[in-house]
Amino acid sequence: MKRIIDFVVKHPVAFTAVVCFVFYFLPFKPKPFGDGEYYEGTIQLIQYVLNGFQGEVRVDKGLFTLFYYFIPYATVFYFKKQMLFYLSGVIFNSIMICVGVNYLFKSFDMLHFSDKSKFWTLVLLNLFPIHIYYAMGILAEAGSFYAVCMLVYFWVKITNTKLVKAIDFFFLGITVVMLIGFRPNLLPFAILLLLYVLVLKMESRHKIIFGITIIFFMFCLTFAEKALSTTDGEFKKEVFRKQLLWSRFELRDEPFNWLPQHGEKDIASSDYLNNLAKRAELDSICEVNKLDKTAYYINWVKDDIIQNPLLTIRQYGLKFFQSQSFIISPLIRSDKSNYVKYGVHIYINSINYILIMVSLCALYLLIKTRKKQLFYPILFLWGWSLVYVFVFHSEQRYMFPVRPVLVFLFAYYVDYYFKKKAIHKEVVKY
Repeated sequence: MKRIIDFVVKHPVAFTAVVCFVFYFLPFKPKPFGDGEYYEGTIQLIQYVLNGFQGEVRVDKGLFTLFYYFIPYATVFYFKKQMLFYLSGVIFNSIMICVGVNYLFKSFDMLHFSDKSKFWTLVLLNLFPIHIYYAMGILAEAGSFYAVCMLVYFWVKITNTKLVKAIDFFFLGITVVMLIGFRPNLLPFAILLLLYVLVLKMESRHKIIFGITIIFFMFCLTFAEKALSTTDGEFKKEVFRKQLLWSRFELRDEPFNWLPQHGEKDIASSDYLNNLAKRAELDSICEVNKLDKTAYYINWVKDDIIQNPLLTIRQYGLKFFQSQSFIISPLIRSDKSNYVKYGVHIYINSINYILIMVSLCALYLLIKTRKKQLFYPILFLWGWSLVYVFVFHSEQRYMFPVRPVLVFLFAYYVDYYFKKKAIHKEVVKY
């Protein structure tokens, strides 16, 4: 057993690479190109560069995701084959997942976690490898996983290394901007982290480097989006309104219907249909009275929350679990036996909730041992991600960027448990 543990903890990247290779040949994968926005946008971005930086690019969501896929797509662009674009993207995702895992385990090494704790962390991570599942599609999740792994690494290095360098704060800032570029909804987290760093007791020049890096590169990202985008921003406003309104109907009349709702008639819940009806009603009122739709939606949602406080509390309480649970709608809708349907869901969610519950124990341990510098950034990221799914449309992928943090917390608590157990054995022995 010790040999197995020693081999695995010394080669977490190789272990992850093998899982990625095996997973590619399994029958369950996300949609190859997601909703198509990253595939089309990246192709247009390459054409934009080849045309002497002229033209327009589709930017529906995080712009940095297009820069991310620019790298693998550019290597196969000459052939202009959709399958090659997909394969290059999956290979690149797998590489970045492996790099992310490598730096996550480097953060474990900096904190001197035992081999045993690292072994069980890697095992749990791959018993339900959702990070590798998302790498099998042209999505933003693989990039955000990598960014958060790097964020954990640089934060651990900054807060636990006496020989910390100014360049580490620069790379930490770059990592935060990358994460926002993949997941724009995490911008408030970046603001909270920046404010927290500014009040920490550390060298002023380090704070300045971190702050300037975030502000400068966020400005560059915003400028680039305005220069490249083919839209006038109305698409993002529409998405904002839809998600805000849908949140008020999620788990309202059917609190335990957690199936993802994407418009399929055969699984549409009454909550989803009521949401669509209310959207049509509000749009109609705005069009007839020439009102600003976004402002009108916000006011309606605000009034609904005030008028239904107990309902809102119940929704948010349920959303905590629903947003962190995995429901595979194609499997639920299939003709497989109930043993298969529920067996798979019990398995994957058991693994997932072990990770979540142990992570909560680790947060308590950080408070108890007064490791505030580790506790607060984690609280900001996990806390804001939860606030987002409470206020907006609740979906598991919005919680996915927190996963490397949960893995870190799991390792932190397991290491504490094994070391405490070892000390207890020594005391009993003597």
